[in-house]
Amino acid sequence: MGNHNGDQPRAASCGILVTGHGRFAGGLVGAIEVIMGPQDGLRAVDFPETDTAAQLRDNLTRGLAALEDHDAVVVFCDLRGGSPFNVMNELRGTRNGVEIVYGVNLPLLLAFISERDRGESVGALIRSAVEDGHSGLGRFEVPAQAATPSDGDDDWA
Repeated sequence: MGNHNGDQPRAASCGILVTGHGRFAGGLVGAIEVIMGPQDGLRAVDFPETDTAAQLRDNLTRGLAALEDHDAVVVFCDLRGGSPFNVMNELRGTRNGVEIVYGVNLPLLLAFISERDRGESVGALIRSAVEDGHSGLGRFEVPAQAATPSDGDDDWA
């Protein structure tokens, strides 16, 4: 596939690798599949507390290899500076077209997957998905009138 925007491939040709501590990645990918069904080019690499950094490196290497038929791979990590992020940052030099996004949440990943066929570049889609991830955060506040009875009476009959 040719490039759509400069030197970055279109997102439609992009594999997705999700990684994080514990069972975070598998849980996030499982949630995506419940909502959207099975997705081509989507892989999870967990980092359970029983694994070593060497095991994580091997698992991430296999995860990247499973996505070798894609022009690019976007790696979504749970947090910046953790072992999955650090190991993936070291591995990114082993393959062209690897982008890393940290702080992934469900709205961000849903946005990226649901819009990757739009024909945009990987970079443009990452920017848009990160905005959706931010807007997916918030605090629900109960409206004041619903929180207290309107007449202050305890008579609910």
